[in-house]
Amino acid sequence: MPLNDRRSFLKMTALAGAFSSNSLFHQAFASDLHVASESVSHLDAGAVAQNEDYWSVIQRGYSVSPQIINLNNGGVSPSPIVVQQAVERYNQMTNEGPSYFMWQILDQGREPLRQSLARLAGASAEEIAINRNSTEALNTIIYGIPFKAGDEVVGCKFDYPNMMNAYRQRAERDGIVYKQITFNFPVEDVAAIVKAYDRPSRRAPS
Repeated sequence: MPLNDRRSFLKMTALAGAFSSNSLFHQAFASDLHVASESVSHLDAGAVAQNEDYWSVIQRGYSVSPQIINLNNGGVSPSPIVVQQAVERYNQMTNEGPSYFMWQILDQGREPLRQSLARLAGASAEEIAINRNSTEALNTIIYGIPFKAGDEVVGCKFDYPNMMNAYRQRAERDGIVYKQITFNFPVEDVAAIVKAYDRPSRRAPS
């Protein structure tokens, strides 16, 4: 086999092992999750939300300590166990031959991953951007909106702090007008909430 052909063969073999749907990390919890999902497939969303057996399977996919109550999944972005294991294995593999494995092997998986995420989301791959967490994703969107000086953004004083800071930064940089409304909770009237954002005075209903 010519040298170039051998290199191509080894490259394809390594790529298949790293990203195959049959790889061990991909299948680690797939069977249990499939069974659990099938068991609640006939239930409505409310019933699924209260099904402790189903959520216990989801819980086992994470390594969060059972000794504490974790209420912050957004800001710290805990990864499932299978993701942790994959990151560890890919990190070890990359360090065995950094320039080769990073660019010739792992980098080749980016577009197939976007294609898979697009199918999952029911969108085009061109609409998918891979970010490290929700905060980074929202900041990417906020800083990417083509605002002009004088454009107005209406937010709420109960928005996520990092999002408020992003809009404040755009006000400083680009001269947009960033206004905030507030509410006297509890507010059960959805129409009233929408109207509060639409009011020229930007004052929420009491």
